[in-house]
Amino acid sequence: MIYIDICGGTKVVKNTGANEQCLYSPTVGYALATEDFAFASIAAFKTKVAWDAAKLAKSIAVMFSVEASELSNTEASFYESRTVKYRNKRARKGISFTHHLGLCSHSALESYEGSAYSRVFEFTADGNIKGVLQSDGTVKGQKLSDFTVGQIEEPVIEGDPQKTVVQLAYKNYKEFQDNGAIVEPDFDVEDYTGVFGVTLTVVGTPTATELVLRATAGCSGDIPVEGLVIGDFAAIKDSDGTDNTPDSVTPGAGADANLYTFVDTDLVSGSISVAPVAQGDVVYEAESVSFTV
Repeated sequence: MIYIDICGGTKVVKNTGANEQCLYSPTVGYALATEDFAFASIAAFKTKVAWDAAKLAKSIAVMFSVEASELSNTEASFYESRTVKYRNKRARKGISFTHHLGLCSHSALESYEGSAYSRVFEFTADGNIKGVLQSDGTVKGQKLSDFTVGQIEEPVIEGDPQKTVVQLAYKNYKEFQDNGAIVEPDFDVEDYTGVFGVTLTVVGTPTATELVLRATAGCSGDIPVEGLVIGDFAAIKDSDGTDNTPDSVTPGAGADANLYTFVDTDLVSGSISVAPVAQGDVVYEAESVSFTV
């Protein structure tokens, strides 16, 4: 007895009665997510609390505003003869997003190409979020097979800005069609931003008792980052990786409010960073900076 699953079997059909169609709007923003991340439930998927926690944990990365989009779907193809027709290529779902980005933001976006962030949640023009409902009740982003960031397209007409075009290819177009989750969150998705990068700069000459750092944000490092406390800084790592936490840190005042003085009795050469930390709706993170005592 021969059984081939792809040829035949009972097709389950669904009822078609409907008084109203629930349609969704175009994507105007998106967040990439790691493969293993999922919101615990539909209820959690709607809340800013859950989104903030995922952002702090670096499980999601909120991307930039989408200025325009264009579909790049391909339909299934078939071989046909007089009596035979079979599908030899499956349909593919794809889309391209256009961003207007400066050099630093383009570089940041490009860093996600080929990264561990392999799923996408989409923000729509009517303020909703698209995801995929899993069999256990959790919600994941749509699975991507490819995320490609194009080179910066230079402006050629006066008044037009440069642009970056991102190509997204979805792993399986039926994933969202069959199990899509579209929710109205309790926050404004168009105002929801990613993590802001902070640059730490060593000021003066570090000693065994004092280390002074300046914290700035922005592509050119011209935005002061104030209000950090000792708990916001990751422990100083010495050359062999041992933690060496200072006794205290004191911020400056006035124009030097983003100047932080660390005091200790036995500081040694090492490095220090800022773990993802929230100040209101803004999240900061700083890569480690090395210093020599």
